[in-house]
Amino acid sequence: MDIWFLYQLPIWFTAVLISTIILLFLEAGYLIGKRKRLANGGCDATESSDVALTSILALLGLVLAFTYSFTMSRFDLRKQAVLQEANAIGTAFLRAGLAAEPHRSELRKILRDYAVTRDVTKVKEESKDSVRKLVERSVAAQSLIWPATERMVRSNASAGPVEAAIVQSINEVIDVHQKRLFSATDRLPAIVLVLLVCIAGTAMFILGFHTGRQGSLNRWRLALLGLVLAAVITVITDFDRPLTGLVQVNQQPIVDLIRDMDATLQQENMN
Repeated sequence: MDIWFLYQLPIWFTAVLISTIILLFLEAGYLIGKRKRLANGGCDATESSDVALTSILALLGLVLAFTYSFTMSRFDLRKQAVLQEANAIGTAFLRAGLAAEPHRSELRKILRDYAVTRDVTKVKEESKDSVRKLVERSVAAQSLIWPATERMVRSNASAGPVEAAIVQSINEVIDVHQKRLFSATDRLPAIVLVLLVCIAGTAMFILGFHTGRQGSLNRWRLALLGLVLAAVITVITDFDRPLTGLVQVNQQPIVDLIRDMDATLQQENMN
């Protein structure tokens, strides 16, 4: 099941949608429970309803905990991937400075241009088309790195440890690209999110049904509970928005790297 459409919606719209679903389940449960109570001529709450309510709330808590932990761990992987990529590009940039001209300037400029494509701080839309264009732009910049490395090695008939170190760092840059791309596109399975919303809705339905059979419903307190559940689920989906949303992966390592690379290139040009 593809839920890309969910991540194309504003985060506030996702929050309103989930809140509406949960509150509708609550209200429906209360109305059905109230109708059953009136049909029986009074309160007929049974022990079975208490058992069902306790069980579904326990299940909801368990699923929420596991799902939150799952999305949080992937968020941490995305942060690590950004830092690892910044370190890899920075190391390759420094080692490229050991190459002879004109390969030194060529490699450093290509690495700098590639680093710019890895900065996603200016991306404001998360759709399949925007992600595809972002990846294509990055792949196009990356495709220039290896040919430049080959020219550097072939220009030196007696390539030694310096060239080997540069090639190793370039390989790391290329490899970490796939790691970061995978971590960014690895999302919560749609079936898990649907199951979570269904369990939350069912729990609120049983809670509303239970209070309806008792003939009382403190709407603001139960509505507050529903809104808290909706907020937690919204945060879970927000962890799966690496380009937009309220919870963002810090891109500062890439930003700082680009600034340092620009400063180095500017200083070399002055010299």
